[in-house]
Amino acid sequence: MSVNGEQILSMIPATSELSRPDNPAYKIINNTIGAWFDNFENKDLDSQFFINTATGKYLDLHGEDYGIRRRLNESDEDYRQRIIYESMGHLTVDFLIKIYNVRLYSYVEDFNVQNNDLTSDNPYISSEGFLGVTDETTRDILDKKFILDNSITWLIL
Repeated sequence: MSVNGEQILSMIPATSELSRPDNPAYKIINNTIGAWFDNFENKDLDSQFFINTATGKYLDLHGEDYGIRRRLNESDEDYRQRIIYESMGHLTVDFLIKIYNVRLYSYVEDFNVQNNDLTSDNPYISSEGFLGVTDETTRDILDKKFILDNSITWLIL
């Protein structure tokens, strides 16, 4: 008999047919679920149920729940923060800079794309909006996720 199987079966009311050792379901619980828990390697399983303490493949499962996949070589902590930010759905300057690694600049009237004269890294939006510098994939993700309403003029790397 497995240790965890005994614990599970001890919670069944004594009046239940399932509490009898000769019952086939009793044996199934003991030899499958109980044995699986006995051999389970992660003794810290309960912490994996919560996004703020989950790690590794368990954190990946939380990300899948929100439709957010881990980036290549992304650490658990960075991935956790990105899941939390993205699931909140708030678009802020901090969100774009920290989560999507977008470089934001205040729009300058005489900006010249060819000369790349970025003259302001002011994080506050001007009346003309922002200039956002990122790759095409990130821009596509942000355009699909948020209605930016021409508040960002994209410069693609």
